[in-house]
Amino acid sequence: MNGAAALLLALLLGIGLALWGLHSTGSRGRGRRLAARFAAHSLPHARVRMQSRLAQKAPRATWLRIPEPLEARLAAIFGWDLERLDQYPAAPALLVLPCAVPGLVAGAYASSMLGGFGWAIAFPVWILLARMVFGAMHRRRADALYRQLPDALGMVVRAVRAGIPVVEALRTVSREVPEPTGGEFRRLSDQLAIGIPMEEALRRLARRSGLPEYRFFAVSLTLQNSAGGNLTETLDNLADVVRKRVATRLRGHALASQARASAYVLSAVPLLAASALLLINPGYVLILFRDARGNMVLLAAIASLAVGLGSMKAIIRRSLT
Repeated sequence: MNGAAALLLALLLGIGLALWGLHSTGSRGRGRRLAARFAAHSLPHARVRMQSRLAQKAPRATWLRIPEPLEARLAAIFGWDLERLDQYPAAPALLVLPCAVPGLVAGAYASSMLGGFGWAIAFPVWILLARMVFGAMHRRRADALYRQLPDALGMVVRAVRAGIPVVEALRTVSREVPEPTGGEFRRLSDQLAIGIPMEEALRRLARRSGLPEYRFFAVSLTLQNSAGGNLTETLDNLADVVRKRVATRLRGHALASQARASAYVLSAVPLLAASALLLINPGYVLILFRDARGNMVLLAAIASLAVGLGSMKAIIRRSLT
């Protein structure tokens, strides 16, 4: 199989995946989904699976439907979370498809050096880029939730001390605190309003946030709801601990700014050096693109630079957690 045929096959597979993702179910399928969703949320003690698309898909993405077994496999491969579908700016399939373009480019470049076997690199690059995109979205939302949690806990403590019930205090947080914390507490209040037990609703909140501090909050409210106790003191201590941890993390980010600046400089030096050499002696640089051995050297240089920058970023992130 030559390069053109392999490229055509990859494009056809991408178009087929897009058409499959854009396929909309018929009216009977929509009716079954709506009936199942209504039955699940209308029963006070219904066991609603959080990984189900019925309870988690955002309204703006309901026209984009993929069979659930296939969606679970695709989510595991490409890195999106079925419990956070409403947190993405678009349907995950639409976010994954653009990541295939760099994979096709990498496959075409590899096939020019290795022949038809070079196309094998296209799919791993596609998966890696998609997982990086979703991972960045998850980290950005988790950081925002982490920074806003002390204010949300403080608001709950003040409301409870003023004599407001806990459920109404949670609803106050959903109205007063900005996104994304306000949206999470709004979902929590809506679940409590339709009869879902507080323990289950708090467990879902902690699972969706992915933060241990939210698990502490869920445990505190669950214990107070079942056994009683001084909720305000517990939440006040938790808010103080989280506030100190946020300040410590910000100080760590400030101390790690030198390492981040070094990573940026190291990543820019090869590009600046190559640009300068291209102006001084173009033939010295263009051989990397025209000769097969130069292509191998260029590929090894890009791979080593990516590994180095990735290692530095991982070390910095781990030191700040």
